[in-house]
Amino acid sequence: MSAPAPYRVLFVCLGNICRSPAAEIIFNAVAAKNGLAGLVKADSCGTASYHTGSKPDHRMLAALERAGYSYGGHRARTFRRADFSDFDLIIPQDEYNERDILALARNEADAAKVRGMWQWFGAEETESSVPDPYYGGPAGFDAVVALLTRSMEKLMESTKDEIRRTKC
Repeated sequence: MSAPAPYRVLFVCLGNICRSPAAEIIFNAVAAKNGLAGLVKADSCGTASYHTGSKPDHRMLAALERAGYSYGGHRARTFRRADFSDFDLIIPQDEYNERDILALARNEADAAKVRGMWQWFGAEETESSVPDPYYGGPAGFDAVVALLTRSMEKLMESTKDEIRRTKC
């Protein structure tokens, strides 16, 4: 008997070099901390192809390192329709990327997999989506990492039962 396939989560932003790879890295760390490393796997991509093949932005990697996260070798790629079949949950980082992903949905089942990251923000958050830190300084990158870290625990808690039910 083979092991079940992991529950697959895809994080999406515009260029796949700041927010979505950070979400991928943080999610995988939180999954490991919660004993779900073998049952869940995250990936990330962008809705635009500007940075295809690139490593995450060096400022985001520095912010992740300051927060205690390790880079796992991710390279930017572009969202594709096949991702609807390959992933159980697709999480855009803002409403623009959500709109672009939903425009590619082939049916209601595809659209039902798309849930914005802001759904796991706590009541204390003032942001309505994950802000894009690309044109700002280091503080913006640190703020995104902190926001994703706080939100990832809520995401993990809300999907734990589904992960165990579908993959165990």
